[in-house]
Amino acid sequence: MRKLNRQFITTFVSEAGLDGQNGTYYGFVEMDRYYCMAVAEGYDGDGGFESAKLAVDAAMEAFVQKPGMSAGRIRACLKKAHRCLKEHSVRIRLKAGILLLVSDYTRFRYGVCGNVMLYAFRNAGAYHQSATHTVYQAMVDRKQITDEAVSPKEETRNLYHYLGGSGGITVSGKVRLQDGDMLLAATEGFWNRGNRVEILDAYESIQSVEEFLGDLQELYLRGSTDSIPCCCLAAVEIKKAYKENTALKKKIWIWCLVILLILAIGGTVLTVFIRAKRRRQNEIRTAAAVYEDAGDQYMAKLNSLLAKQEYEKAAEESKKLDKNEERLERERLLSEKINISVMTDNAGKSYEAKNFSQAREEYKNALELAEKYEELVPLVNAIGQKQKLVSTGMEISNYMESAALKEAAGDMETAGILYKRAEAMLRIVDDADRLKEVQLALLRVKEQVDQEAREERAKARDEVIIDADKTAALNAVLAGDFEAALEQYTKIRDSYIAMEDNEKAEETTQIILSLQKQAREIKELTVETIEEDKSAALDALVAGDMDMALMMYEKMLEAYLELGDEAGAEETRAMIESLQKQMESAPPADEPGKPEETKKAEEPEAPRASEDAKSAIGPGETQAASGPGVKSSQAGAGQDEQALLDQYLDDALRATARQDFESAIEAYREIEDFYIQSGNSETAITTDAIIESLERLMEEAK
Repeated sequence: MRKLNRQFITTFVSEAGLDGQNGTYYGFVEMDRYYCMAVAEGYDGDGGFESAKLAVDAAMEAFVQKPGMSAGRIRACLKKAHRCLKEHSVRIRLKAGILLLVSDYTRFRYGVCGNVMLYAFRNAGAYHQSATHTVYQAMVDRKQITDEAVSPKEETRNLYHYLGGSGGITVSGKVRLQDGDMLLAATEGFWNRGNRVEILDAYESIQSVEEFLGDLQELYLRGSTDSIPCCCLAAVEIKKAYKENTALKKKIWIWCLVILLILAIGGTVLTVFIRAKRRRQNEIRTAAAVYEDAGDQYMAKLNSLLAKQEYEKAAEESKKLDKNEERLERERLLSEKINISVMTDNAGKSYEAKNFSQAREEYKNALELAEKYEELVPLVNAIGQKQKLVSTGMEISNYMESAALKEAAGDMETAGILYKRAEAMLRIVDDADRLKEVQLALLRVKEQVDQEAREERAKARDEVIIDADKTAALNAVLAGDFEAALEQYTKIRDSYIAMEDNEKAEETTQIILSLQKQAREIKELTVETIEEDKSAALDALVAGDMDMALMMYEKMLEAYLELGDEAGAEETRAMIESLQKQMESAPPADEPGKPEETKKAEEPEAPRASEDAKSAIGPGETQAASGPGVKSSQAGAGQDEQALLDQYLDDALRATARQDFESAIEAYREIEDFYIQSGNSETAITTDAIIESLERLMEEAK
């Protein structure tokens, strides 16, 4: 009849917060032997009410079906609530934190999963406070922060155990109750906004549990108004605790003690050791779980480096566990998570380096491992988003590579289209570096297209010019003007070279070579003809046929002019002038049938020159009346000088006719000196040209 011999007063308050959604739920039951109370807070996306209600109802139902205060019984009730949330996670995953309080009216014990906190007050002070499954609590345990830290406390909603997730449960030991005790269960929305000192101040001045909750509610609303979350406060005032028969219990305990002393003499030390070891093992498990959960949260943000560090810390803690299947399983799990973090980190580096193929493969491998773990669902989603970016990056790279190949091949139109596609996609992914690269490529392609257009126009103009040059060259060939034809074809070849039309340039070169060959052949033939004409002219001179010699020399002159041999033409021109003068000054034709002797007898005796002049005339030679070097005007010369000049001219002609070039040259030099002394430089120059011609003939004869 415990229920009748105790007095528990239970009350609660619940606040929805600024968003108007209350994600908390509360329930309690009083039975004959047990009292049970549950407070929960949901974390699903619809305010959490559904999750909290399902968790409280499931836990209370399990307790009512099989009441009990053992740690295993409390753990079983909370596990049922955990399974219930998982079963109802259809549209979204339901998550909740819960505190389950059980009392036999003399003592109490509680189980926690999440961030619902329990305070126990006695004699104007707090004598007990529960721990939560938060990163904040882990930091407090490691003395990184104090539990009196200024609100809002850090990492209070960062859980590593909660219903519907990991489902880790912590069950307290039994705590004895006294009359006047106060038990307070509070969700995170309350204890995150206040501190322990403020709560104690409210407890010291209360007269009733209702007043206490009213003060706490006022404290909750007095905090920061920027963001007021929902909260639930449930308080149990122990007006009267159940009093057990202590005398009987004392006797029982004495007998039990005696028995235990007898039985435990040898096992006390072992028991203490085992308990200490077990407690240490639990601490290790908790620390490892905190590190692992932190790594999971870093992975959800793709912060692979920090995640790897946390996983490695968890692995180091796990090595401290006893070597059993649990340890081996944890080592395997953490090893895989470390591998996932490494793969993800490498994939991120490959993506940043634009190595999309490797990034895709590494993300794929990381995803295959991460999909096996429910707690890595956020990572799976993040990798999926990254894979989309990788696919886009690969597509962009393919466009850019294809465009570059088309550009290198000269297909600027296709290259421009591909570059524009890459540009549009780069604007979407906001890749400034590659966007700039593509824009520069587009400018380069445009410039090339414009250049090709200009070149085509220039090529068309060049083709018109080349056609005109071809016409001129053909006309020159038809006219036999090989020099002009070669000039035109050389111009055409240079045009093709400038146009980089190597094939047509080579064709034109072959034409040039052919024309050069023809020109050489014609030149050689002309030179041969000149030599033949020169020989015929000498033969005519020897035979005394001045007309034939003059005709041959005129033919030679045309040949020299055709060859462009100015020296040969000038020499031949001088010979022609000399012959013409000789023919002009020659006596009239002899009468037919007159004997030679009669002719000589009839020839008037020419005036004799000075003895020095006579010595220049060979024996048996007579002077001619005139010669090819004589001017028609003889003003300024005496009669004797003219007769001597005529004699030299006659001697020169006769010596040339018999190919006595030495005597002819000597006679012409006397003539040249005469013209120089008389001031007739023009005729002196002509005579000098005759001398040079005779000297060459003499050398050829030798």
